[in-house]
Amino acid sequence: MKHRNKKPFLMLSDEGRKVHPLVYLASRVTTKEIAKMLGHSNHSTASIYVNRARKRPTTAIPAEWVLPIAQYLRVQPSTLRPDLYLPGWTVDNGNVGA
Repeated sequence: MKHRNKKPFLMLSDEGRKVHPLVYLASRVTTKEIAKMLGHSNHSTASIYVNRARKRPTTAIPAEWVLPIAQYLRVQPSTLRPDLYLPGWTVDNGNVGA
């Protein structure tokens, strides 16, 4: 069985550059707001992952973060983790479906 790549698809920033989805998200909301969206009590983990994504655009987004981020960004979960979600799947009220 072939394993698909875990790296997210890059998104187009306001400046026209391709950036990691976490970097794109951090350009719109604070890391404190990202942490709250993910259900974390402090923002340090979100900050760490945003910084990793800035340095290395192939950084995989933690699996448990995919659905809330996909819902917020209004993208398909496969955009964030193509190894976990099939293209065409969408997020509706926190639920995934075709």
